[in-house]
Amino acid sequence: MTAEAAAPATGRQRSSRQVFPMVASALLVVSAGLWVPVLLARPHVPLDHPPVYAPVLLAIAFIVCELYPLRVEVRRETLMVSLSELPLVIGVLLLPPWMVGAVYLASGLAVYVVRRDSWRNDMMNLALIAVETGAAVAVVVAIDSATAAGDQVDIARRYLPVAIGVLLGALISALAVGVAYRLMGPAESLLRVIARSMLTAAVIVGFALVGFTVWTSSMGGPVLCLGLVVVLGLLYRSYSTFLRQHADLAGMYAFGRSVTAVGADVDEWFGLIEQVRDQLNAQVAVLHLTDQPSGPRTIAVGPEGPLTIPMPPVGDPLLATATNAGAVAASSDRTTDKAVLAALAARSAWDVLVVPLRSGDRDRGYLEVRDRRSRWGRFSDDDLQLLQTLGGHLATALDNTRLVERLRHEAYHDSVTGLRNRLGLRVGSEQMRDAGGFGGVLLVQLNVLGDVNSALGHDRGEQLLAAAGERLTAAAGPGRMVGRVEVDRFAVLLERMPEDAALAVSGAVLEALGRPYSVDGIEIEPHVVAGVALREPSESADTTRDSLLQRAELALLAAQTKDEHLVVYRAAMGEVYRRRFQLVTQFRRAVETGRIILHFQPKLTLTERELTGVEALVRWMHPEYGLVSPAEFIEAIEATGSIDILFSHVLDMSLAQIARWTRRGLRIGVAVNLSVRNLLAADFPQTVAAALDRHGVPPELLTLEITESSVMAQPEHSLPVLRDLHAMGIQLSVDDFGTGYSSLAYLRRLPIDEIKIDRSFVQGMVTDLGDLAIVRAIIDLGHSLGLRVIAEGVEEEAGRDALRSMRCDGVQGFLLSRPLPLDRFEAWLASRTVPAERSAGEPLASLRVRG
Repeated sequence: MTAEAAAPATGRQRSSRQVFPMVASALLVVSAGLWVPVLLARPHVPLDHPPVYAPVLLAIAFIVCELYPLRVEVRRETLMVSLSELPLVIGVLLLPPWMVGAVYLASGLAVYVVRRDSWRNDMMNLALIAVETGAAVAVVVAIDSATAAGDQVDIARRYLPVAIGVLLGALISALAVGVAYRLMGPAESLLRVIARSMLTAAVIVGFALVGFTVWTSSMGGPVLCLGLVVVLGLLYRSYSTFLRQHADLAGMYAFGRSVTAVGADVDEWFGLIEQVRDQLNAQVAVLHLTDQPSGPRTIAVGPEGPLTIPMPPVGDPLLATATNAGAVAASSDRTTDKAVLAALAARSAWDVLVVPLRSGDRDRGYLEVRDRRSRWGRFSDDDLQLLQTLGGHLATALDNTRLVERLRHEAYHDSVTGLRNRLGLRVGSEQMRDAGGFGGVLLVQLNVLGDVNSALGHDRGEQLLAAAGERLTAAAGPGRMVGRVEVDRFAVLLERMPEDAALAVSGAVLEALGRPYSVDGIEIEPHVVAGVALREPSESADTTRDSLLQRAELALLAAQTKDEHLVVYRAAMGEVYRRRFQLVTQFRRAVETGRIILHFQPKLTLTERELTGVEALVRWMHPEYGLVSPAEFIEAIEATGSIDILFSHVLDMSLAQIARWTRRGLRIGVAVNLSVRNLLAADFPQTVAAALDRHGVPPELLTLEITESSVMAQPEHSLPVLRDLHAMGIQLSVDDFGTGYSSLAYLRRLPIDEIKIDRSFVQGMVTDLGDLAIVRAIIDLGHSLGLRVIAEGVEEEAGRDALRSMRCDGVQGFLLSRPLPLDRFEAWLASRTVPAERSAGEPLASLRVRG
């Protein structure tokens, strides 16, 4: 059994500290039992007085066989075959037993001391040598004593005893090694270890005896043996070269796979450096990283695992030479340079290879190996080339790690502020959840970025965002995760805390972000609003992880709607916005299925009590919510761009109804409300004209009602559109007059036919003299401009009488009729109206209201 075979495998060294001394002690007891009878027997041997050079040759042969074992590939396994049995056979065959034992023990001790192995391994290996030699000589002496004639020993008759003795020693050795590994943990089959050891021992013993026979058979025997050894040596050299190349390629392949999988974890890098150490058969492998964001660092691995090794000083000659030359090989017995010798001494090494880790034109660091594990050899040029290749792979791994870290940072962080983005906040919330501390989200919006970008440019807007991010980080407090989720909206992740504490944090953030910003000397006032959502005590972290940000957005939206600075999320908000979302998503389907209907509210002149027309008011018959008023769903669909679909649908239904009344000989016009988005639509007048032609309705029977605010939003675009509509003969009315802006400045420019006094003034004029004065002024203003004036929201007879006294042209309200669906409005017409007298040549009849 080779002494190297007894070396502990990686990861078993701690167990070997207890097992090896125990097994070695048992072997020494066995070897003593074998050697004592042999030494007392004083056996006769063919060379009782061997020449002086015999033990020297035996020692050299043993040392060579121990240091250079054969490597043999068997299927997918690499077997290390020691030839130490070969000199043992010759020694036991020719020399005295005491000389064989002494030479073997001395040679083995010298080999293992030079290798600097642990004393436990040396003790185990020397015990194995004692047992192997003891068993071999004991068998030979015992058989010689029984068969020898006198003092003469026949060499030919010793072949079988020598073979049996050496094989017995190999068996005991293999059994001891197998038991030792079995005691240290799971290992391969004991029977397999013994069979493999006995097979190799039998081949070597047979080869030794055959070689000895050939050597001594004739004068040409030595020449024949030497020639055979040379041929076998050349064949094995070629074979070993092939094996080494194969092993290097396999190692490089494994190393390459490890490089592609390595991350930023230090333990993974220790594994890579251990592979470098194993590939180069070095005592120590070191990775010096000089191009790291956190500063230089060193990763080193030795025989016992990770090592703590300081970074070489600036100007280290080995690193400097490696940088300039691309690689350096230095050993203390090949240089007289004092600086290099000092660098080797500082490393406690005598043979060192260093290669730089280069990426493009930058050095990432250095890869270094120190001293071969076999003290009888040194690093070669092939080793240096291999180290350069491994260094190239490591440089690639460093680049990949740096790239992955940069991509991960960019994926989780905002490029403008450096804060976390939405994805980064999500990951942060998961980390807080796993730690049991995720409790809420504070969402803050500046509401000024759009104006800054338009007025000052996007670069100034980015300066504003960066300044806001710095303030937010400082105001949120140490340890809290902050981020920019979109545009000028920021978020703070809150730990579990009471609501009053969350409000205190929110107030500090609002105060910090709400202060004016100075951008290039320009002071910018933000309009900061915030929404905060806190995790309910009864909710688990898993159920709130994805919903807290959504709840905070609802609270923020509520704050903007209510014009408040801070709103805390309540459960009712979710229901409101869930209903609004359903209305938006179901609107198109409602139009297609006819659930969007019209109610009609009549308009009446005060003097003739003539029905001048009706206002078409849209309603939604929702299958779940019932009758939904336009105030609830129009604002929602207006934000999605569906308002044009609604207007087209209402316009078609209104014109179709006008056409039906016209075919019945009735002159009833319909007023349809317009949105500001309708006025901004492309080719809007052409769309209305096409609808009139499609239904065959005279344009004067269609009234389009607009609000002052819709016209004033973009007057340069709205006014030309209104002029085109008016030129077509369509009646235009200003709804909710008196509540918009710049009424008097723009009223004279508007191509309108009537104004409708807002219901808030009409309903208050009976009891409030101020409202009465406003109504009177609007009526007088309208008449002075040649406009019809209609009062909305008339619910009392006193109000109707007051309007009649002020010469208001018409009224609309509950006093006359509520908005009615078509069938009920038809019934109202039948019961409350009568045909008015027609003028000569008038094709349509007007209706007059009874009473």
